[in-house]
Amino acid sequence: MGKRKRKSDEQQPPKYSLRNLRIADLELFISAAHLKNLGQAALLHHLSQSAASAAIQRVELAFGRSLCTHEKRQFRLTTEGQLLLIRAQNWVKHLRETVAAQDSLPIRIATTHAIARVAIPNILTLETIELKLMRPDSAYGAVLRDEVDVALVLDNAPWEGVIANEIGKGSFQLYSAKLDIPQSAVLLPEDQIEVLTLQQRWQQVYSQPLHVKARLPSWSLIADICSTSSEVGFLPDFLAHPFKLYPVSWQPAPSRYRVLALYRSNGEAFQQRLNHLLCQWKQVFSHD
Repeated sequence: MGKRKRKSDEQQPPKYSLRNLRIADLELFISAAHLKNLGQAALLHHLSQSAASAAIQRVELAFGRSLCTHEKRQFRLTTEGQLLLIRAQNWVKHLRETVAAQDSLPIRIATTHAIARVAIPNILTLETIELKLMRPDSAYGAVLRDEVDVALVLDNAPWEGVIANEIGKGSFQLYSAKLDIPQSAVLLPEDQIEVLTLQQRWQQVYSQPLHVKARLPSWSLIADICSTSSEVGFLPDFLAHPFKLYPVSWQPAPSRYRVLALYRSNGEAFQQRLNHLLCQWKQVFSHD
């Protein structure tokens, strides 16, 4: 009978593994092979000679074979190294093309119609985008499911599992196109936490319910109506300012809000693209 394998032998790791292979090491190997000089390749990749040597050793360890002769003045490939060079070049080229294609994809944005009216026009010259209009809770869910890249929402709910970046803040108030308009019935959007807060504060101040003239499904529609009539509507200031509406004097204290950009960490390239949009959004939502 053959020798029984020892348990310690069975648990020994394999002699090679791609687990720790670094793309930068592979790129250095390709450069050294073309230059036939590891020192020159090290300078090209901003590495010391010792760091470059260690990188080549990691590539050899990853593939479990000798790839070069390790001469001091000349970098010469073994037969296996020459075979790997062809495959490595094709693989790195494919990877670069994939990354480039990813960078050219549009940034997918989800938000409400009201926020989109303010947030979208000024970024169209900066990025290719794909816009989806939806309620804040749906936009948040779309980020979690990777159906969109970023959601713009008002800070009126807990947002877990995402990065929440503040891009603006302000207040909800009653607005009209006319200064010193007398107290009257108002236009309200569908029930939201800000609307409920207004009604509660109104009851506290006037000891009677707020007189509602109509409930409309869109902040933008309320802004449109108020800008062309004598109606009073409840709006966020980021939407009231572009329509040149004035806060009425007879309302309770305003409700504060924050505008947040919700997104998940999606790599350095995506973050760099998004940072440009975040800077632009912070400008358009600023009222200072």
